[in-house]
Amino acid sequence: MKYLVVTLIFFFTLLPLHAFEATNLQLLYSNSFDGDAFIYDTKDGKKTTLTVEHFRTYSLGDFFMFVDATDGTKFDGTTSSVYTEIAPRISFSKLLGKDFSTDIVQDVYIATQANFGDDYRAYLYGLGIDLNLPFFQLFSVNIYNKTENITNDDTYQVTTVYKSQELYGFHATGFIDMTKRDFSTQNQILFNLDTLLNLKEKIFLGIEWLYYDYNAKGTSSKTSAIQAMIKYNF
Repeated sequence: MKYLVVTLIFFFTLLPLHAFEATNLQLLYSNSFDGDAFIYDTKDGKKTTLTVEHFRTYSLGDFFMFVDATDGTKFDGTTSSVYTEIAPRISFSKLLGKDFSTDIVQDVYIATQANFGDDYRAYLYGLGIDLNLPFFQLFSVNIYNKTENITNDDTYQVTTVYKSQELYGFHATGFIDMTKRDFSTQNQILFNLDTLLNLKEKIFLGIEWLYYDYNAKGTSSKTSAIQAMIKYNF
């Protein structure tokens, strides 16, 4: 199945842009990564992250990806790492030429994802749904089967992604990932500087709360960190 996921991702990268694309650059810093989660925490609690996010739509669906480049000394002595997630989806409405939308449901998707980081690989496939909910620009739920190379066994993953409407220059955005082994969430509260400064560029200041909890096969770890951040939308 991982070869199908990789093939779909390669296919999506070759498709022409259909209607919309958005890219942003984020810089985050925290000195509170002082938990015991190997994948997130550092020896002195300090970590800087540079994130690039990209989203685009195609004639058959949409495509999202991000790359995290981090700087901070981990427990194994490494000082930097790169982590990537690539997540193309195919719309049933566009694929079958039939409208699946209702008052609440916006669309239904075949959802895929591939994750890459240092020695880590994970491949996911399943179904996704976009919902029309009050006060949200975006609310999406994807349910996957997940295979990864660390544990070498399948699990489920439920991913919820959201972005609120803007209110007085503020909005909230983030995601929640749940599997049978772990729970992770990253949630941002951002202020649009254009509200005060009449900027031509889209620049946001705010904070991100990252929380991670792992518990499986007698091993547990947890971290919770607040990061200061600045975000620039291209």
